[in-house]
Amino acid sequence: MAEMKNQEENFTCAPCAAPAHAPVPPAVKDMNVIFVQDVSGSMQDERRSVANGINEIIGDLQTRYNAPCEYSATIRVITFSSHDNIIMGSTVPVQDVQVMRETDLKCNGMTALWDTVAVAIDCMNAESAGVPATTYIFTDGDDNDSRKFGKSSVNEMIADNKKQNPMHSILFIGSDPSARRNAEGMGLDRMHSIQHGSDNTPIAYEVCRRALGRCVSGDTQSTEFNHDDIVMSETPSHEPPHHVPEPEHLHDTSVHCNDSQIDDTFAYASDDVYSAWQNE
Repeated sequence: MAEMKNQEENFTCAPCAAPAHAPVPPAVKDMNVIFVQDVSGSMQDERRSVANGINEIIGDLQTRYNAPCEYSATIRVITFSSHDNIIMGSTVPVQDVQVMRETDLKCNGMTALWDTVAVAIDCMNAESAGVPATTYIFTDGDDNDSRKFGKSSVNEMIADNKKQNPMHSILFIGSDPSARRNAEGMGLDRMHSIQHGSDNTPIAYEVCRRALGRCVSGDTQSTEFNHDDIVMSETPSHEPPHHVPEPEHLHDTSVHCNDSQIDDTFAYASDDVYSAWQNE
């Protein structure tokens, strides 16, 4: 297993504030979330967008799981750069998660992407067997420093995870030109991956918040992205979202994939509809 560090201390400032958007429905299921966050040297200028994006996702969950909600959610943050700098945060109940600050993200080193994804999948399997769980992988680069795992072995781990834990989702969000290729190499289709421009980083986190919210509130079975999420995050933009209310059609669980704004270079396979490979 990739060399890693345990980081048992949580962030020390006040709990995450709920995002200032329209009232949200309560959660109707448990959910364990792992954020796998690239903190290699090239992420230095993205620290504020990363911290704000993760805080808003967690704040939204805190609202949905607030009492008297009978369900629960947990959060774990794994940060990584070089192979010897994979830092495992503690698994924390969502209501106890503290605000992430820009200064909490120490960006330096290379990108041990495959080693870290393997660590995260093992962690999700160990902690979330039989429980809905989602792992988000955020990176701005290609792997250049993994020592234990490669893309093909990660592909096998994801396929095995899907067969053993159909309530698990793994989503890949990348701003590097290699993102589409790496997602496909891991076996992740268009509904489980986004390749966004560096100026769209805030929007990438926003669509993750929306998709996760739809799932835990029962509008969808999984945290996969829909057509509108993909178009929103991959269309060039210089204006970050300020919690624009979701249009009614975003709660439609069907997926419309004919929009010319999307470059369909690989397939869609919804977790909400059993695909052929899931029944093998």
